[in-house]
Amino acid sequence: MDETAETGFNLETVPVFPVLTLWLDEGTERSELNGVPVEPVPGEGYRQAAIAAVVREVQRLCLDAVRVRVLSPTDEAWDMVVTATGDAHDATVTDPAADQPQRWPRRRWLLLGASTLGVLALGGLGTAVALSVTGESAPEQWVVPGADQQIPVALPEAFSGRSAWSVPVAENSDVTALDAGHILSADPDGTLTARDPETGQPVWRGTSAPKDLTAAVHTDWAGTPSLVAQAGNELRVWDLRTPEDGSTVPAATIPVDQGWRVEVRGARPLVAKEHWIVGIPTPGNGLTDVVIPAGSRALTVTGDNQIITATEDSLHTVNADGTVAGRVPLTAPTGSSGAPVASWMLDADHALLGWKTKDSSTPMAIIQIQDGATLATAEVPQPPDQRQQQPIVDAEGRTAAFDTLSLTWGEGAVLRPLHSFETSTLDGTTAYGMAGRTAPASLDLSSLTSAPLPWETFTDEDPAPDLVEADAAYIVAETLENTVLYRSEPADALTSGRADDTKEK
Repeated sequence: MDETAETGFNLETVPVFPVLTLWLDEGTERSELNGVPVEPVPGEGYRQAAIAAVVREVQRLCLDAVRVRVLSPTDEAWDMVVTATGDAHDATVTDPAADQPQRWPRRRWLLLGASTLGVLALGGLGTAVALSVTGESAPEQWVVPGADQQIPVALPEAFSGRSAWSVPVAENSDVTALDAGHILSADPDGTLTARDPETGQPVWRGTSAPKDLTAAVHTDWAGTPSLVAQAGNELRVWDLRTPEDGSTVPAATIPVDQGWRVEVRGARPLVAKEHWIVGIPTPGNGLTDVVIPAGSRALTVTGDNQIITATEDSLHTVNADGTVAGRVPLTAPTGSSGAPVASWMLDADHALLGWKTKDSSTPMAIIQIQDGATLATAEVPQPPDQRQQQPIVDAEGRTAAFDTLSLTWGEGAVLRPLHSFETSTLDGTTAYGMAGRTAPASLDLSSLTSAPLPWETFTDEDPAPDLVEADAAYIVAETLENTVLYRSEPADALTSGRADDTKEK
């Protein structure tokens, strides 16, 4: 068969090297690219995520296409070529006289069929149309909703007062961004919805949206890409893979007793129970109990299902059977005693810890989990309450904020007490919130001496944005009939062609 005549693609033009290795396990719906696990983003299946990972590598290598060797647990193997635009082509060379299993071509077809959907779900590879949640084989045409609407509150000067898109959301709703880039909100009926940030199109839906969406974290639950949030006395877990029929994903619930502590950040979530027992994720949205060393505080669970705990002078790595696999030294702040009494994970390798002292002061420290290094310490006059406060975190920007404390853990880590500034959202080292509880303002968290910078508002009741990303601000505002989520882009975006997105895709 003439490959060029059939598809317009010439295999001979593809470089012989490199050859990527893609491991594809249909039984567990997992894949690895060159030995690195591939985690689907909301709305992606595992095959789509695998192709999308290959596409990213093709683009990183500045190639038009690359050869891929696909392996499976059943010892099947075939060759593919994947282009920078996500097109996948079967490149397997077979002996026509050989007795080949009939399922090989079907498996190749299954993977090939994921290429287009993989690119669409990413939304960042040259297309503004996200994966449809209808279960159809081809994405529906999508019209960007509520574009060019007047936003009823004043935003920071850099952002437009006209919406790029807007949608009705639940009353008293909020909004957050997943680390995959999708915007998470609650529909008026309480459905949890992840949207393509560029178009507002839903790519995933789940039941039982929690009231505090900022507590929801995209994480790994025993190998399954999941959304996890504590809601009162239960832990809710959603599978972030959209079902084949495009239906809404039900929330699995795990009871949380009074006195238990839930940590959803880090590589994997944990539930710290009583008597030095910690629950760690198991397949099927369950927990298995592990006994940790007495006197230590559980911080996080690694991707290998090991628990990191902290004592007065050490960080311990504890296996799932309770044995201690490793230890690194930890230097507690001067004057502190015993194991930390408070802890918040900031990302998979950094934690904020707090100790008690004999004089009732509260020393706190930012700790690097991998080697126990202390990045910053400070005496905090009003420490956060572990039972009542969870931080607002921008993991990419390496910043976090509580009501009374902010911190950065990038270059030049800073712990800074906050006085009369209530943070709504973070964008890198810039916090947006209310200064003195009366005026919306921004604040540079990388400095210990910076002051809030207010902007001009329409009324005294104008709030700060609910969410600010690098290229957009989001605000939830009441109208006469609805509560609406608006996306605002930089003020010059509409004059650079963004208004064309109001047309049908």
